[in-house]
Amino acid sequence: MNLRNILLLFSVVMIGFCLTLYFQADSSVRSMNIDQYKNLNYNKSRSHSLSEFNEKIVPYRIEDLISEIYEKNKLLGEKTRIMEIGFGNGRVLLELKKLFPEAEFYGINKEKTRTFYRRESFIMTALKFELMTKVEAENLVLPYVVFQDMDFGQRIPYDENKFDVIYSQSTLSNIRYTFELFNEIMRVLKKGGVSIHSDFTGVNVFSRGVMIPLKEATKEFRKKGIEIYVLDNPEAIRFKKPDYNALFPVTPHQSIPAKTDNLTLELKRPEMSYNFNH
Repeated sequence: MNLRNILLLFSVVMIGFCLTLYFQADSSVRSMNIDQYKNLNYNKSRSHSLSEFNEKIVPYRIEDLISEIYEKNKLLGEKTRIMEIGFGNGRVLLELKKLFPEAEFYGINKEKTRTFYRRESFIMTALKFELMTKVEAENLVLPYVVFQDMDFGQRIPYDENKFDVIYSQSTLSNIRYTFELFNEIMRVLKKGGVSIHSDFTGVNVFSRGVMIPLKEATKEFRKKGIEIYVLDNPEAIRFKKPDYNALFPVTPHQSIPAKTDNLTLELKRPEMSYNFNH
């Protein structure tokens, strides 16, 4: 074997080795030192559990919504994909992952959280909240995560018709262009996919230039073919993507000023409202 063939063989082996390390690092934590997380400080009081989230979306439970779609997809041989917008430390994602180990889980967090809510932080969450044993954590397939600000009409960085369930908790109150985000959710949801949110607050909804209550607004939405309901908790909503590409008709937003001295004027800006006449 000449030198050229030896170098070629060596290159192939090294590429294979590097790819193996990459996919192991991307999908599991076997190469991580789990013990490094034992003594880390963790503020449990700021983290919501699955049961706490379910209390906010009565009469539904998120796992029941997922289960119905999960079983249907299983019969069809299709993968079930769930995404949380604003996943924080990933506690709810991990609790759902334990219930649906074959499903794919995704999360989006603000860009500024990249340094302390990394994909590896799921392991700390799993151990600190005793969601998994050390052995289970070592074999955990980590959720896919993206760090991107979802305010100001940003696009969700995924293709259309990808997700079965999208949810959020304590997130929408920080989103300025809520209905533009909802349109992005509609875009990436599969037909028949469900989206449920526990903190739909501070959103101005207008009809013919007059601000109307959210429950009245949902009636108007349903007339336009969008199946959306306010839940028992008046700050929680659920909507479903129909068999066609329905969207919330949103007034296009303008560029946001770097500084505003008039909050009242800012709240009346058209991009912060939904206008049924549009």
